[in-house]
Amino acid sequence: MIKDIALDEIVAVCGDARTVSVQPGDVLFREGDEADAMYIVKRGTMRILSGSSIFETVHDGGIVGEMAIVEDNVPRSATVIAGTRCELIEIDVPQFLALVASVPAFSITVMRVIARRLRVMNRRHREGARRA
Repeated sequence: MIKDIALDEIVAVCGDARTVSVQPGDVLFREGDEADAMYIVKRGTMRILSGSSIFETVHDGGIVGEMAIVEDNVPRSATVIAGTRCELIEIDVPQFLALVASVPAFSITVMRVIARRLRVMNRRHREGARRA
């Protein structure tokens, strides 16, 4: 979670980080969309969907969209929908690279999120294979 890093520090490094507001049910992005940014949930709840199932609910301080920005020009792997009214900080590729260079804890946080999500998907895949 980004909560371990002061949002003020992230905004200071990013300079003109854009704030995005979404309402419940709004789609932030869809699986297969082109990716040019990741998002930090400043306030609210976002839902990550894989197919028609909710993969994860992300709360204040969480991140979404990190995989596509890390992989560089790869389409989105999931759909993200607002569960509540949300305020997000948009981090584009140059800002992401600046954060990686300037705030080592940010890089570790992003890697931990990706690793945790991969473990969850692997566990669900194994459980599904056992039922089949």
